[in-house]
Formats: sequence, C-alpha cells, structure tokens
Amino acid sequence: MRDAENIERAARDLRRKLKIDDQLRPDMITVIFKLKNLRYINDYRRVPDDKMSGSEAYFDPETGLLHISESTFCSANDHATCSDADRRRARYTIAHEIGHIALGHTALRHRGVSNRLRKSAPGHQRDEREADMFSAAFLAPAHLAI
Repeated sequence: MRDAENIERAARDLRRKLKIDDQLRPDMITVIFKLKNLRYINDYRRVPDDKMSGSEAYFDPETGLLHISESTFCSANDHATCSDADRRRARYTIAHEIGHIALGHTALRHRGVSNRLRKSAPGHQRDEREADMFSAAFLAPAHLAI
C-alpha cells in the first residue's frame, strides 16, 4: 500500500507531465487526449451506456484502452446541460481511472454507478483505495488550495 504522501506526489507529477499543474479545474477530456499523446494509454473508447454493464468507466491494462460510458464522457465538462453533481461524479470517475493508470495497477476493474466492485481480494481493495486517494489529489491538489 502506498501512503498518502506518495500518492499525492504521483498525482502532482502527472499534473506536471500533462502541463496542467496550475489549473484548478482541468478539462478532463483534454487530460484524456494528453494521456494518449504521452502514451499513458493507447486510446480511449466512448461506449454507449447500455453496453457498459452498469459501469461508468474502466481501464484495461492489457490493451491500454480507457473505456468511458457516453454519459460520463459527456458529463465531464458539460456546463450547459449537466448538473454540478453529474459533472463532479464524471470528473471523479475519470480521475479515479487515471489513478489506476498512473499507479500501475494491473487488474481490470469496472467502476459502476453502485460503486460495487469485485473486492474479494485484498489487492483489489488496496488498489481502489489508492485510486480514490489519487483522484482526490489530482482533482483538488494541495498546492492550489486557497
């Protein structure tokens, strides 16, 4: 288990590599494009909600593909038609998956609306906690706190 300080450092390092370290609320779709350009992911897929089996997003470490439900992708930065709660949830979901990528987690997991995952193995629970901590540090970095 990585400690909070190491996870915060990983989030800050990635923000620097993505050249968004000074941005309070980075555009998460741009973040996805930058992840692809820097080869953190091979590509991303927008998947119709009904094809995601209740998931909002998942990263497949074998293929390097980030799969994002259509509603999550659209909600991530849609200020016009999405509620603040939907936009926050979408941004968090994407940042959570980025946490799995940045922290080198190797198991395939689906983040779903119910947030229930196959957490039977201690390694899965650890990885989920780390991705949660990464997401918080990535979206609300301490150095930008007012």
